Amino acid sequence: MKRVFKVFAVFTLLILIAAISGGFSLWHHIGDHQGMSITVNGEEMILGALDLGDIIGGAVGLAIAAVVVLVVVPLCLLVGIGLPLLIVGAVLALGVLAALSVGAVVFSPLILIGLVLWLLLRRKPAKPLPPQAPATPVEPALIHD
Repeated sequence: MKRVFKVFAVFTLLILIAAISGGFSLWHHIGDHQGMSITVNGEEMILGALDLGDIIGGAVGLAIAAVVVLVVVPLCLLVGIGLPLLIVGAVLALGVLAALSVGAVVFSPLILIGLVLWLLLRRKPAKPLPPQAPATPVEPALIHD
């Protein structure tokens, strides 16, 4: 699983690098065409020149986009998908618990009879024998003259 995560992380970084370099390339190539102009809210953007306001605006826009992608989207997925799944799972678990509780109450006489029969009819374990001392070989008595 770690290898799959590493492969996906590398592919993601490669796609990110390709998108950033493509964006910069398009920005510079659009500025080279004389007939091309971009108008935002009635103001025409001059593509060849960037001032400090454009750079700060771009940085703020990227920061907001990063917060949305890294924080807002995962939280929306958790609340939108994870919370309903958690609620459904909890309701199903409560249903199973209720069914098992009713079953335990209904079948409690049978369970009690089964327990008594098991206690009466089970084999008692054999008592372990106490360990005996190892037998020592008896040597014949030596005759002394």
